[in-house]
Amino acid sequence: MVKYRQNKGGYPMAKRLHIIFLGDVKDRGYRFFIKQKAIELGLKGYCILNEQQQIEVEVEGKDKSIEEFLKFVQKGISLQNESNAFAIETFHDLKGFKTMQTDIV
Repeated sequence: MVKYRQNKGGYPMAKRLHIIFLGDVKDRGYRFFIKQKAIELGLKGYCILNEQQQIEVEVEGKDKSIEEFLKFVQKGISLQNESNAFAIETFHDLKGFKTMQTDIV
């Protein structure tokens, strides 16, 4: 487990997000933009097209970067898609990802 300083509530000053994008997200460029934004914010994790043909993302990093990434997701990854439906889970335990991996280049 990665160690970060703790805030007053006892939680690390870092988070992990698990996001599933719902709807028609294949071939929309989402994975490219997600990976780029995560790298820009210093987040680590992965972004893949799962067996259900949904984009699955798991990222972890400092609270500020996670919050900025969450705003990016909520605003809409791609203007090509009319809907921006997703499910998000937030965790305070980290997995210790070393890089931002994806199943695209």
